[in-house]
Amino acid sequence: MKLKDYIREGYNVVTSPNLAYKIQEDYPNALVFTVFTDRALDGIPVGKLLVDRFYSNNPAVLRAKPLQNAYAIERFSREFIGYEKVAPMTGETRRKLMQQIKKSIDELALDDRSNKNLLEIKLKDTDSVPEVYYKGERLDELPNKALVDISYRSNDRGANDINIEYYSTLNDKYLDKKTIRHKREI
Repeated sequence: MKLKDYIREGYNVVTSPNLAYKIQEDYPNALVFTVFTDRALDGIPVGKLLVDRFYSNNPAVLRAKPLQNAYAIERFSREFIGYEKVAPMTGETRRKLMQQIKKSIDELALDDRSNKNLLEIKLKDTDSVPEVYYKGERLDELPNKALVDISYRSNDRGANDINIEYYSTLNDKYLDKKTIRHKREI
């Protein structure tokens, strides 16, 4: 039998703190006890008990043994618990993996807010209402926001003038008009 089989049959588990945390994460309904002190195991209920062989001679475990209807000692090996051990990576393997991770991050950078344009205005045709985005956030999206006015001026010397006025929420009793302004003069 494997750990999951014991847990399925209702066994309570005694093991190390790190492994107990992982087991509790994967099997939230299982009762898992760790061996810090003898008193830590005083609360083991009567029933079925599975003990990690490393802790089988612990005095508290030995006191709980006669009270159990079923008692099992197993070596909590990787095969028994069903968890794979991840070997630490070093040298060339680590370098290649880090390159792959960086490449994946660069490919996903399209979702990064830093790649958003400062100002985007989308207009489907001359009769449609424009969609206005400032730093990736849509400013004209009803019912939460309503665009009032937008102006943009640019000249050959790099002096840009941007002015956006909008209501941030239409749900309040009083409307709150907000303004975004960028003015650069040379």
